[in-house]
Amino acid sequence: MTYSEEKIDVNGDGRIVLYKRTHLKRPKWQARISVPNSTGYKVLSTKTFDLDEAKHWAINKYEELYMQVKMGGSLKTKTFKQVFDEWKEYATTTLVTTRRGGSWDATIERVKAT
Repeated sequence: MTYSEEKIDVNGDGRIVLYKRTHLKRPKWQARISVPNSTGYKVLSTKTFDLDEAKHWAINKYEELYMQVKMGGSLKTKTFKQVFDEWKEYATTTLVTTRRGGSWDATIERVKAT
């Protein structure tokens, strides 16, 4: 993926970087946001061609993500497979049986099939 020379560090600290992708005919501003006390960064489209609008959107998104991390969240979300595997482990080791006294095997197989 190539990026244009048009790369803007909104606050000058590298936490909010706006850029455009060069391979598109009418590229919209993209935002790469990193938040203190978290690993990695979040890449999102601002869905706008206007630089001022993109800056405003990115600053608001940064604040939202900052609060999310501050409250114990993460920038990286889990996939359905990761959540399913955690639940499967919990259901088969902790819950052992369903509310009706049955096995979790049928439920696990139903979810796997989707």
